[in-house]
Amino acid sequence: MRSSEYPQGQGGAPAAPRKADWRQGWILVFSGFLPVMAIIALAPTLPTLLAHFHDVPNARLMVPLLITAPSACIALFAPAAGAIADRFGRRRLLLWSMAFYGAGGLMPFAIDNFWAVVAGRVVIGVGEAGVLTVVNTLLADYYEEKERHRWLMIQGVVGSVLGTVTIASSGFLAAQGWQYPFLVYAVAIPILLASLAFLFEPEPRKQAAGQTAATTPFPTMTALMVCGVTVVLSTIYYVQVINFSLLLKELGLADPKSIGLSMALPSIGVPIGAVLFKLTTRYGAGAQIVLVFLGYAIGLGGIGMAPDYQTALAFAFVQQLANGIIVPALIAWTQSKFSFEHRGRGMGWWASSFFVAQFLSPAVVNLMRGYVGNLQGAFLAFGLIAAACALLACLLRWRAPAAPSSSAVL
Repeated sequence: MRSSEYPQGQGGAPAAPRKADWRQGWILVFSGFLPVMAIIALAPTLPTLLAHFHDVPNARLMVPLLITAPSACIALFAPAAGAIADRFGRRRLLLWSMAFYGAGGLMPFAIDNFWAVVAGRVVIGVGEAGVLTVVNTLLADYYEEKERHRWLMIQGVVGSVLGTVTIASSGFLAAQGWQYPFLVYAVAIPILLASLAFLFEPEPRKQAAGQTAATTPFPTMTALMVCGVTVVLSTIYYVQVINFSLLLKELGLADPKSIGLSMALPSIGVPIGAVLFKLTTRYGAGAQIVLVFLGYAIGLGGIGMAPDYQTALAFAFVQQLANGIIVPALIAWTQSKFSFEHRGRGMGWWASSFFVAQFLSPAVVNLMRGYVGNLQGAFLAFGLIAAACALLACLLRWRAPAAPSSSAVL
């Protein structure tokens, strides 16, 4: 062992482990927004992209895939990223992932070719898988539970604000030309430089230097349980996110500008929900998940029975409150389920599950829509499913004192 690998205190004694402060916290907050930005930055530019690549075969099918391709890469590669982080360390993987993100994001700005854009979206997706997995892993490695929850709340609040800014910026840049919205991905460069300067490998990883394998088996059953709960919750999460604009049109709001403005109003609930997440952490992840299911039951059920779009918007606000709680709650819950040596892999499984649901949700909603007859009825059906899930989660919590094994779920 080289002495340079481990700091020494006075008299040759090992120095105290390095502790993270506000610098690492804010870097992780902004880094955690990069995967979200990769998707939403191009959403307002879809008409511009369709117009530019209209000669591509099956353009109306292929061009929208440019927006969702990074999500598919997260679903595919996040578990592998987690395994790499556990085996070889967090920091190096995060730095390389940010480099991939920046290179893939900016590639289409320099090359006017559809398949080059596709390649760039795949590259950025691979980078996203590493960034999302390692950022959530480092939050748990760097901070104790109470402080970690505070940073997750900040991440939720800041992320919603940055999302609005990104969408507005993308719309402005799209007016300058189809390639210009890709410039927003250059934000990864200063984040990468800050990460180089201030992020460090967590101390437990240093203590394990030289070990080539985990000392305990990976808790597969725990990971499968986390994935199952995540897929159910995030599938319901995407019902409103993906389909609400179509529902507003069915309720009589035909103007695209009015639809966009109306959808922005309930989104105020997301940062408020992030604050509610922090305020309810004292009651545990199980109580938060019950609260989210209740929010979905009220929000989706109310939208499903709304007589007009104004009423639907009011219930959508409740839905968005639940959306603001669920992402930090799921991350915090998953972080608590895995020890340091398995945390990267565990967070990789979680990230994969969350983004798999992005692809499952539209198909599930279409199936439900065909069964009940219309989109509003599908919203009501998912509200009833959420109510049933809330009841089931409550029963699991009530049984927990008498049956310890059930407490492992929530």
